[in-house]
Amino acid sequence: MKISVIGSGYVGSVTAACFAEVGHEVVCVDIDKKKMEQINAGIPLFMRKGLENF
Repeated sequence: MKISVIGSGYVGSVTAACFAEVGHEVVCVDIDKKKMEQINAGIPLFMRKGLENF
């Protein structure tokens, strides 16, 4: 399934990672360009146990 997550803060990032973990194709959308560059580079915006594996 293709899923879009609007907003890549605490809730959006973790939600997107969980959907991706179970095999969905996920696209995150956010107005903060720096935040999106970090996510695309694989750098977590905050530390959450297990999130560094995505």
